Amino acid sequence: MTGISLIGLPGSGKSTVGRQLARRLGVGFSDTDHVIESRIGCSIRIFFEREGEDRFRDTEEAVLDEL
Repeated sequence: MTGISLIGLPGSGKSTVGRQLARRLGVGFSDTDHVIESRIGCSIRIFFEREGEDRFRDTEEAVLDEL
């Protein structure tokens, strides 16, 4: 299965554009931030501060691989 990933700075509109694009294409939409926060049980900001960037990036990569 092929997917489209939108990459950009926080607050740049990836989720907004992603939802609109998915609707136009008639496909599902996943917000990786929401999936990550569900998995780690706290906000990304708290996890990042508590566990560090390397641990966050590992989690982020695992979620992206699964999606």
